[in-house]
Amino acid sequence: MWMVRGVTSYMFGLIEFVSKYLGIATQGFNVTSKVVDNEQGKRYDQGTFEFGVESPMFVSLAVTATINLIAFVGGLIRVLRGKNSEGLFGQLLISGFVVLNCCPVYEAMVLRTDKGRMPTKTTIISTFLAWALYTAASLILKM
Repeated sequence: MWMVRGVTSYMFGLIEFVSKYLGIATQGFNVTSKVVDNEQGKRYDQGTFEFGVESPMFVSLAVTATINLIAFVGGLIRVLRGKNSEGLFGQLLISGFVVLNCCPVYEAMVLRTDKGRMPTKTTIISTFLAWALYTAASLILKM
């Protein structure tokens, strides 16, 4: 839960504060749907996260989860191939911890079929943004 708050609400709160401080008009948005149906109530009772509403907060959460998964898998492959394994242990530990905490996000993006899954549009946008960030970072680091 700490990652969800850290990547979404704190970031959007900071953007809202800076925009208000600079006098830039901001647009509010609803984080989640306030209507609860029987199926949504069952998911809540089971402790399952609800991602069924399109929200810009879910894009940043999914981008962070995707980048950490790519970093973890890439680092694991480098360690298994024997390339610079001693320098990657701490990074793999932290990235693995974040990947483990993002399991509900991965489940909502790929595995879930109920109405609480992450919208396909959000998944596609976040995947392209993660790919763009990864490509930009790799180009900058090669300079």
